[in-house]
Amino acid sequence: MGEDFEPIEELSEVLLRMWTEDENRATVGEDLVLNMGRRTFTRDQSDDKCSEPLIEYVNEDLFERESYKRFYDLLDNYESAVGVEEVMTKGEIIEMKKFIDVVVDSPPMQIAKEYLVSKGWAPEDEEEFKDWLWDVWFTLYKRGRARGRSGDSSGFEHVFVGEIRNGSVIGFHNWIQFYRLERMGKVDYRGFIGGKRTQDTDFMITIQFSWDEDLEDADDGALKHVGGTLLGTSPEFEVAMYTLAWVYGKENDVVNIPVAIGDQEFYLIAHVYKGKYLGTCFASRIPQR
Repeated sequence: MGEDFEPIEELSEVLLRMWTEDENRATVGEDLVLNMGRRTFTRDQSDDKCSEPLIEYVNEDLFERESYKRFYDLLDNYESAVGVEEVMTKGEIIEMKKFIDVVVDSPPMQIAKEYLVSKGWAPEDEEEFKDWLWDVWFTLYKRGRARGRSGDSSGFEHVFVGEIRNGSVIGFHNWIQFYRLERMGKVDYRGFIGGKRTQDTDFMITIQFSWDEDLEDADDGALKHVGGTLLGTSPEFEVAMYTLAWVYGKENDVVNIPVAIGDQEFYLIAHVYKGKYLGTCFASRIPQR
């Protein structure tokens, strides 16, 4: 990072505690092996720099863990197109609540909750906290011109599942969802952006890919020009970290939040949508303008 990068010490200390206590994190290079391929560029839309999948291997035992299972259950609950109304079925609501229960019980979220409560930004009572967390992540709102009352987007859908709008992919900042769709042939990895990441030491990559929900071959799908994702992080850690970042950004009216986890320095980018919704939240080496 540049010489002018100054991580927020208080937040960084909380994040390091969360990282250290994350019992379900996958080890990059062991549980998760990547094929980075070749470098591509933000504006290069014509040439696929990598003919092989990005994710070469994942230890499938990870998906036997409770948080991974509950997270995975949610990934097929959404319509990818912005403007198409989302409908929550009773079964899907049960899945969401089970996921919230698992996340709130996890060490990373307990640490995040302690910090949020100390600031007066979240309720201390556990059941009230679960309801509050539901509102942050699963409340539906209108990102496009969706018909109906319920809306076409949510914080969870945008950040973890991804959406397609006007031929471009928006959101979609999760390695598990990428692995899931890549196995299904719906995502095509096109190369990495910026300097090559050494997968055994770094925990974040910046990539370009295309996504098509309707075709077996994703080559002609919607394009994510620049997509950033953390590697090997557990679902509960990511939800806890992004909750922390979004609330911090909302309370302090900031978008770019400089933090560090050990020697890893990066920004948490947090956007408040329409003054009250989680519009997006993700990790990036570069601040947004």
